[in-house]
Amino acid sequence: MTDAAVVVVAAACCSGLVSAAACLLVPAVQGWRRTHSAAPAVSPADHLAADLAALGDADALDFFLCPRSQRSQPHAVHADGSRRCWHCGHDSPGDQ
Repeated sequence: MTDAAVVVVAAACCSGLVSAAACLLVPAVQGWRRTHSAAPAVSPADHLAADLAALGDADALDFFLCPRSQRSQPHAVHADGSRRCWHCGHDSPGDQ
């Protein structure tokens, strides 16, 4: 917390304006947390994509409609056109 925020809180508490201090302090703390937060977490799908590409198990990585979940999900696409959903593991046949 910055010195200015501490001064504002102390002045507001001393004068009985706690709600005013909250109105000033909450946005300041939220802004500080945004700028000092850790880097965004990497999703498990990103790790899986990197692992599949490194192992040669996937020739391409793309989003398709998953037949099992009925949602657009990331899939590993193989050379024969078959796909494997990263989320549920459902295998879709390729173009024969």
